[in-house]
Amino acid sequence: MGKRKRGRARSAAPTSPAPLPQGQAAPTVQGRWLAPLVAFAGLFALYVVTLAPSVVGGDCGELTAASLTGGVPHPPGYPLFAMLARGFAWLPLGHSPAWRVNLLSAFATAGAAAVLCATVQLWTREAAAGLVAAALFGTNELVWRHATAAEVFGLNALFVALAFFLWLSVERPIEAATARRRVFALFLVCGLAMCNHHTFVFVGAPLALRSLWVCRRSLGARGFALALAVGLAGLSPYAYLWVASHSQAAVSWGAPMTFDGWLAHILRRNYGTFSLGRATKGGAFVRGGTFVPTLWLMLGHAFPRFFWIGPPLSVLGFFAAIKARHERKLACVLLAVLGGYVLVFCALSNLSLDKGLYITVLSRFCIQSDLVLAMAAGVGFARLARILRTRWPAIGRRARFAPGCGLVVLAIGILAHGRECNQRGNHVFADFVTTAFASLPENAIVITMGDHLTGSVFYFREVEKLRPDIIHLDRELLGFPWYGERKRRLHPDFYLPEGRYGRNGWHVKKLLDGNPRRPLAVIDRLETWDESWKDGYKLATFGLVHRLLPASQYPSYEEWLSRDRAARKDYDVGPALAARVGSWETMVGELVLTAQAGRAHVALLYSKDNGYKPGPARTAIDLLEDIIAKAGGDEDLGIRPVPGLRPFMVSANIWKDLGISYEVLSRSEPSFLPRVAIAYEKFVERAPPDDKDVPTAREYVKAHRPARSGRP
Repeated sequence: MGKRKRGRARSAAPTSPAPLPQGQAAPTVQGRWLAPLVAFAGLFALYVVTLAPSVVGGDCGELTAASLTGGVPHPPGYPLFAMLARGFAWLPLGHSPAWRVNLLSAFATAGAAAVLCATVQLWTREAAAGLVAAALFGTNELVWRHATAAEVFGLNALFVALAFFLWLSVERPIEAATARRRVFALFLVCGLAMCNHHTFVFVGAPLALRSLWVCRRSLGARGFALALAVGLAGLSPYAYLWVASHSQAAVSWGAPMTFDGWLAHILRRNYGTFSLGRATKGGAFVRGGTFVPTLWLMLGHAFPRFFWIGPPLSVLGFFAAIKARHERKLACVLLAVLGGYVLVFCALSNLSLDKGLYITVLSRFCIQSDLVLAMAAGVGFARLARILRTRWPAIGRRARFAPGCGLVVLAIGILAHGRECNQRGNHVFADFVTTAFASLPENAIVITMGDHLTGSVFYFREVEKLRPDIIHLDRELLGFPWYGERKRRLHPDFYLPEGRYGRNGWHVKKLLDGNPRRPLAVIDRLETWDESWKDGYKLATFGLVHRLLPASQYPSYEEWLSRDRAARKDYDVGPALAARVGSWETMVGELVLTAQAGRAHVALLYSKDNGYKPGPARTAIDLLEDIIAKAGGDEDLGIRPVPGLRPFMVSANIWKDLGISYEVLSRSEPSFLPRVAIAYEKFVERAPPDDKDVPTAREYVKAHRPARSGRP
């Protein structure tokens, strides 16, 4: 009996503690939590100062709107985030519900950094190492940026940090009863975390299994069963999806009111379970996967994300821990978790990385691996600090050594990423949606497309009650029967055709004909295959939106120009175009310029339909040259660039319309004649070979030999 009891006691804590550095006393209970509290307070203050004032792109708007209206967010539903978001929305702080939900991300991310600090301090017995790890993680570009807006990744990072802390607590020499409680707490954390983000399983599962193995004798069969029961209890927030599915919320995804629908929502069947999305021909998702590019994004790009300090410290941390006998098991577990997550996620990843926005979307999943790297970096810093103390003992006797190191790393991180991550003045989506909605006629139907815009419209329409007379439809969701059923239930006086919108379903003309008293507008674009509206309707672009008007009600040029100017008001696309490359904000900028090109084309059509009048052609030239100026200007045409904006490629159609406009104007003003061939030449350079207008433009260029001179 005595031998058996001693065996159980040893099994609860097989790893011996790291020896204390020379001259350093063991931290007290109060001192143990001082560094994590400092890390939390400092980073939370940083995030609040740089917090986005409203919704931004991605899932932010949809998550906020679904949570605050009592609906179901997109799969897998994120029930825990939805419930916490409603709690934060009740706080008497800030100036908008969106700001208060953004505060949830700031709080969770700062909490993750604090728990990370506590974990590294528990591992190394070094407060300085914990603060350095927290500062590295907290000022990481990805982490900071997602801490300033409503997203699920900050909360996921908090659960990952808690899982590591509880696992390390189990590994350390503690009483059997305490170890059991830590195991149960770890399983509860794992259950709750799976109600927030599924990628947690790649970290939570190995840590939970390792903790069960460490405590296998003290737990016994009953302990195993109880741990499993606690983990299952942590999944209880998924019941929220069934409750929310019965609400009358306008922003509610899927049909989880039945068991099969509930399970399909949790497992993301519509996106393709165990993948980021379904691979389709010509889509963003690749059938063969994107293992190597994703691996490089996770590990190679970690160097600039950690401002080149973190990865070298991480390597030193792994090396030092593996070399030390008493830390070897801990290092192996940490390395296995990191390698397992990176390799499995890269193997499952199938999102193309050929566009900046796709990189932005995929990079969010690097936050989880970056937290592990930051932990290893903290261990590496502790090793470095011990070497320095051995050579210069005075360093260890300085009371300000710990906070000083953290402050230095924090300052470097702020200088490296502060400008890019500061969202305090980000009003891009608020300005766009409010301007676009202000131009819509009364009782209009508006169709939007794409995550970069639809989520923001969800929020402003359903939470801030912007234009309650308008019916908003999401183009992609119109392909799901449950979405049509919900819309018909919420708007009984609105005609929405039965079935799905699509090639094999109903087309937009059926929607137009069924709602003669409701004008229809489109923000972004219509599907290229759906030209049914051309039978009896015409397209006119006013400001930021495209209107489908009955042909008999199409305005004159003067009326169109007046309404277009009124719709634009004083909207400034500059902040969107000046945003980070590949961001959701730049997508808005591109959308605005696309609408501007559409307005120029409308003006050109007015010129053509009225015997090539020069007035509409001049309007088209002004609009198109403004786009080129924002894109970096053009020396050949004497178009100066707009200061402060990054150059980008102008589409071939813009050059074609500009050439046509120059040609129209050259009939009355010969000084524009040299510019025609220059514009056509640039069109030929950029147009696809199968463009039917390329041969004519090429012949014109050959005949007129464009002169490379400034503006006539």
